[in-house]
Amino acid sequence: MIELNKIVKVLRCEEEEIDRIHKELNISKLASRVLLNRGLKDIEKCKIFLEPDIKDFHDPFLLNDMDKASERIIEALENNENIWIYGDYDVDGITSTSILKIFFSDIEYEIDYYIPYRMSEGYGLNKEAIDHIKENGGNLIITVDCGITSFDVVDYCNSLGIDIIITDHHTCQENIPNAIAVINPNRKDSSYPFNKLAGVGVALKLVQALSIKLAKDINYNEILPIAAIGTVADVVSLTGENRIIVKSGLDIIHETNNLGIRALIETTGLKNKKISSGHIGFVIGPRINATGRIGFAKYGVELFISKDYNEALNISKKLDEENTKRQIIEKNILDEAEELIKREINLEKDKIIVLASENWHMGVIGIVSSRITEKYGKPSVLISIEGGEGRGSARSIPTFNIYEGLSGCEDLLLKFGGHSQAAGLSIEEENIKEFRKRINSIANDLLSDIDMIPEIIVDGELEKKEISIKTVNELKLLEPFGIENSTPIFLYKGVNIKYIRTVGKDSNHLKMTVEKDGLISECIGFNMGYYIENISINDVIDLVVNLDINDFQNKLSVQLNIKDIIIPYDIEDLNEEFYNKLECENPSNVHFDNQIKVDKIEILDKELRREKVIKYIKNENNTLIIVNNYINFIEIINDIRFEGRDLIKKTFISYLNLDNENNNSILLNPNVEDIDFRKYENIILYDLCFDKDYLHEIVVKSNEKLKILLTEEDLKFNRKIVKSLVPDISEIRTIYKSFVGKGEKLKIDIDKYIMNINARNEYNLNIRKLQNSLEILKQAILIDYKIDGGYLYVMMLEKPKNKIDIQALPKYKSVNEMLNKIYDVEKYFSQYYNA
Repeated sequence: MIELNKIVKVLRCEEEEIDRIHKELNISKLASRVLLNRGLKDIEKCKIFLEPDIKDFHDPFLLNDMDKASERIIEALENNENIWIYGDYDVDGITSTSILKIFFSDIEYEIDYYIPYRMSEGYGLNKEAIDHIKENGGNLIITVDCGITSFDVVDYCNSLGIDIIITDHHTCQENIPNAIAVINPNRKDSSYPFNKLAGVGVALKLVQALSIKLAKDINYNEILPIAAIGTVADVVSLTGENRIIVKSGLDIIHETNNLGIRALIETTGLKNKKISSGHIGFVIGPRINATGRIGFAKYGVELFISKDYNEALNISKKLDEENTKRQIIEKNILDEAEELIKREINLEKDKIIVLASENWHMGVIGIVSSRITEKYGKPSVLISIEGGEGRGSARSIPTFNIYEGLSGCEDLLLKFGGHSQAAGLSIEEENIKEFRKRINSIANDLLSDIDMIPEIIVDGELEKKEISIKTVNELKLLEPFGIENSTPIFLYKGVNIKYIRTVGKDSNHLKMTVEKDGLISECIGFNMGYYIENISINDVIDLVVNLDINDFQNKLSVQLNIKDIIIPYDIEDLNEEFYNKLECENPSNVHFDNQIKVDKIEILDKELRREKVIKYIKNENNTLIIVNNYINFIEIINDIRFEGRDLIKKTFISYLNLDNENNNSILLNPNVEDIDFRKYENIILYDLCFDKDYLHEIVVKSNEKLKILLTEEDLKFNRKIVKSLVPDISEIRTIYKSFVGKGEKLKIDIDKYIMNINARNEYNLNIRKLQNSLEILKQAILIDYKIDGGYLYVMMLEKPKNKIDIQALPKYKSVNEMLNKIYDVEKYFSQYYNA
C-alpha cells in the first residue's frame, strides 16, 4: 500500500455560496470561503462573526442551575455570609477567580478566595482545603474551573454544613455532584446554545446573571480583557461567545483600567503593539501560568485585583522572573524525557508515550507533554512521582480522546479529569507500568496507522489573483485566531522554486522565492531550514501557507508564511515491478473476441475525470479503480493527499499488494486474476490499457459494472511510458560503440554515462532503456554486464563473424511488442475519441 507521511484536507465550498457571501458582504472570495469553512452561511451570523458585540451574549439563565446559583448567592449577600471562591491554579482558574473578586468588590461585598497549591494539593477540590475554609468561617463556596468530578469532596462540604456552587466547563460524567447548583455548559442535560466556554467564560455568565438579579452594571472595561486572557490561554474554541469575549477584550485591552493588565503589558514590551491572541498564548499567558505551575498562583489573582500600579508592576516583574525559572525547569524535564524515550519507548510500536520520573516538577510536565506530543505526533502522559504516588499531565492528538482513554484505565487511577485533548491524573507508582500497557492497548484498538499521521486542514486552494495586500487585510477581519478559528491557511499548488536558502542564526529558517503563472512570491518558513536537504531550485512543489504583509523599508508586499511543504510523488516512488510487468516477454495467454462490448465509456477533461473519481470514493462504497499509466496514478495519489484522513482511511491505494480490507481500491496495473471483482459495486477503468487482451479480461470479469473514463492525453501518456522503455536500433548501436576500444572490462558511473550519451546524441536515454539495450547486446553475445551500486560493469566479448540481426533477438522483439499492443488499444478506442 502507498504510505503517506502527511495528510492535507482542503475544505471545499460551493462556488455559488462563495459568490453569495462575497457579494452580500462585499469582501473577497477568499475571506468568503473562510467564513463558509467556519460554518457561517447565514449573512447575519457572518456579520456577528465579523463584528462581535457584547449585546450578542446569550441569556445566562439558559444555563442549568443558574437560577439556583443566583438565588443562593443573593441570599448569602443579604445574610452577610462568608463567601469563598475556589479556583484552579492555571490561567483559566486565576482569571475566573479574579473577575468574581472584581465583581463582588464593585458591588462592595468582600469575599475570600482559595487556590490550591499545585505540588501538594493537585487539581480540583480537596478536603484539607475545605477544612481551611471551614476554620475561617466559610458558609458558601463557589468553584471556578473545577469541581465537576469532585463527588466525595462535595459530599464532605455538605456534611460540614457548607453550601457549594460548582461552575466548571470540563467534561461531565452522567451524574453530577450533589451541590446547590452545578453550572456547566457540558452537562448531559444542558441545552445551552454554546458549550465551548472556558472556565472564565462560565464565571462571566455567573457575573452576568448576578448583575441582572442585582440590577448592577458590569465593569466590562476591566473584566473583559481578563476573561479574554483566560479564554485564549485555556485553548478553547474561539467561536461563538468565546469570540465575543476575546475580540471585545482585545479591542479594549490597551484602554482597560485594570492595573494588573497594564503592568503586564509594560513588563512584556507590548505597550505599543496591537495585542493578538498569539501574544496572550505565547507572552502573557505563560507568565500567569508560571505562577501556578511553580506554586505561587495567588500572585496572578493579586495582580488582577491590585488597586496600586506600583504593586501591580512589582508583581508583574515577579511573574516574569517565575516564567524564566519555569523555562529552565521545562528544558531540564524535556531533556530527561527525550532520554527516557530513547531507553524505554518503542516509537514504532507504542501509540501513546507514557513517561515517569521522580525528578520532575509537577507544575511544568503539562507543557513538556505538549512538546512531546507535538514533536512525535503521539498522545503523551508525563508523570511526576513523589512518595510512591504519581501525578500526571496528558496531551493528545485530534484522533484520540485522552479523557476516554483514561476512563478505560479508571481502575488503575486514583483520580483523573479533563477533556478530549488534555487531562490530568493521579496514580500509584506501582500501577504506572500496567497503565502504560493498558492505555497503549486501548489506543491500538482505536487508532489505525493513518490516524497517527498529522492532518493539515487548509481553507482552499490559493489562486494568483488572490495574493494581494487587500486580501490579507480582509482576512485580518477574521481575527482573533485560535481553536476552531485558526489562522486561514491555503494550498498553493505547483509552484516552481526559483531561489532557496537557509537564514537565521543557526540556519534554521527557510527562505524561498517561488513562481506560478508568472507571479513571483517571497516565502519564509520558520524552523523549516531542514527542508533544504530535500528540495532544490526548479523543483515543483506544493505549499501550505498563510498570507502576511512584509513591511521592508516602508515598502509593503505580500509574504507567504510556509506552514508545510508537500513534495509530490514522482516516477521514482514507483517500484520496478511496474516496468517489469509491462516488459513481460510472454504475452497474455487469454484471448477474446475482437469486439469489446462496453456501453459506459466517457471521454472527459483530465481535471473533470479526477474530480469524478474522487467524488465516487467519497460518496460510494466498494468502488474499484484500475489505473494503467503511472503518470495518472501519481496524479490521483497527489490529489487524494488533499482530501483528508477520512477519505484515505476508506481507500486502499497500491501498485503491489492486493491484500485489501478497505471499502475502495485504487490499483496500478494489477494482475486481473488476483482481483475479486464480485466484492465491488462500481468498477472504473481510469485510462487506456497497454494491452487489448488485458482490457478484454477486465471487461468480462467486471460483469457489466464497468465504466471507462478516458482523456485524450491517455494516448500521449501511454506512448511516453512505452517509448521510455523501448530503445531504437541507433541507440543500441551508439551504446555498443561507446564501449568499443575502452578495454576488455569496464566500470562505468551510470548517471554520468547516461548524461553524456544524451548530451552528445540528443537522445532521451534513461536507466530502463539502457538496461533493455544492454540485455539486447547480451543476447547478441557482444557483451556481458551487471549493475551494482550505481555502477555498470561491462565485459566485452569477441565480436561474432556473422552479421547480427538485432530485430530478431527475443528482447528486442518483446519490448517492441509493447508498442504494437498499445497501437491495438488506441485503434479500438479511436472511434470514441473521434465521436
